[in-house]
Amino acid sequence: MKKITVTANSVSEALAQVQKEYGVREGEYSYKVIEKGFKGIFGLMSKEAVVEVTLKEGFFKRKLEEFLRSILDSFGEIQVRIRYSGKKFIVNLEGKDMGRLIGKHGRTLAALQHIAALYLNRLSDTKLVVVMDAGSYREKRKKSIESIVASAISKVKNEKGRVILDPMFSFERRMVHELVKKYRNMKSYSVGTEPYRRVVIEYVSRGHGARVS
Repeated sequence: MKKITVTANSVSEALAQVQKEYGVREGEYSYKVIEKGFKGIFGLMSKEAVVEVTLKEGFFKRKLEEFLRSILDSFGEIQVRIRYSGKKFIVNLEGKDMGRLIGKHGRTLAALQHIAALYLNRLSDTKLVVVMDAGSYREKRKKSIESIVASAISKVKNEKGRVILDPMFSFERRMVHELVKKYRNMKSYSVGTEPYRRVVIEYVSRGHGARVS
């Protein structure tokens, strides 16, 4: 996820330098020796060691947890659980008064997820994804969206027209598009700009499908 090339008098010094500069702990990195380096007689003709260090997922998991805990202190006692799969870090938050942390329509939670993703990607060479949930909000929101889509589809079918849904986050819009794909003679697409981007569900005489956006 992040590779660092370090030059020092020896391999051990190079690794110590990375640990100090990046706050990396044992087990959170792997390394490859590019050049062992050596000391010449009387210090002449010496050659420095060159080491390529790769930071592992565990480093990013720990840093993300530390970052979130520094923010969540103001929300009371919140349990932070993080698991990762490849470049995706899935965060589950549990505690009392989850409503304040989630915010109206999940906006506080979405903002926290955005900030966490920005922080984590500053540490990495490749794009990392953060998916955050609090008090099973996403599952509850999923059921709510399923109900909203079913109602909208029924109206569109009866009127042979279209329905414009309320503004949604990108992951919610993707959910809507996937649900609409299951219906014949229906299509969906997004309009507007963030944070007011909406999904339009529309009747079509032939075919069906969804455009994810």
